[in-house]
Amino acid sequence: MNSPHDPETQAIHEAADWYARLRGEPATPALEQSWQAWLAASEHNHRAWQRVETVCGRFKRVPGQLSIPALSAPEKRRAVLRGFVLFAVLGAGGMLAHRQAPWREWASDYRTAAGERRDIRLADGSRLLLNTRSAVDVRFDGEQRLIRLHAGEILVATHDDPVTPPRPFRVHTEHGRILALGTRFAVRVEDDATTVSVLEKAVEASPLHLPEQRQRVEAGQRFRFGERHAAPAEAADPAAGSWENGRLVVVDRRLADVLAELSRYRSGHLGCDPAVADLRISGAFPLADTDEALAALAEGFPLRIEYFTRYWVRVLPRSA
Repeated sequence: MNSPHDPETQAIHEAADWYARLRGEPATPALEQSWQAWLAASEHNHRAWQRVETVCGRFKRVPGQLSIPALSAPEKRRAVLRGFVLFAVLGAGGMLAHRQAPWREWASDYRTAAGERRDIRLADGSRLLLNTRSAVDVRFDGEQRLIRLHAGEILVATHDDPVTPPRPFRVHTEHGRILALGTRFAVRVEDDATTVSVLEKAVEASPLHLPEQRQRVEAGQRFRFGERHAAPAEAADPAAGSWENGRLVVVDRRLADVLAELSRYRSGHLGCDPAVADLRISGAFPLADTDEALAALAEGFPLRIEYFTRYWVRVLPRSA
């Protein structure tokens, strides 16, 4: 176990302090500049902040008994926020019992940070591509080929199994089970559901607690399901796998939704003025450089980008 005085643990404590301050105090230029200076001071700080971001992005998955109460006193709220972040990041008590606790992601066989994608060739010749902020375990044995997706999004292109008889190829998430039927498909885990989009051939998928609701999903379809519910298969977004080639391709989508997607590929806050949230966007935007993507938005639409700091960005009407 890390000493409470080692640089990594110290950075996590400081990151928790900064999270509580940024969420519990009015945003001012001085506060933002101080935070940015701390973030840039060391690699330990940057890694610690990424870990805190991961935890905070999953707060609403935590059972109600662990949720943060609404406190009117700012100093009390900051103390609760700081304690909760440390509780989650450092792995105390009940958080570790929650099956989607962040430690599972950090201890996974393969994982990616914000903005990172990773291409893996599996032992059977199948291809596994991890999108940004993703984490998987891979378990191949004599009976099955299994991928456990803990967070994020993957694209799988299965290969004929060299073992005889062929072992089934499965993807498990917290919401259910997917069986590949010689196929190429993408799987994305969100807060309350998993979505599988089939690019070639077919898969079978079912909710965790309703296995009898197994659904065959054909190429060009997607299927969204939770632990105890499922929606009928529907037409998939034609650009569902466009991130494989490093592009976010959108057709007639709300700006707020486009920015939510881009925010998965960068650290910090990316938001927009409500006046432009519903602006309809179409285009192809680079994921390897989200600043370039934002510049393209500003060039192609009546928008301007305001950089409060590198990690705090807003999109505004051009006339504002």
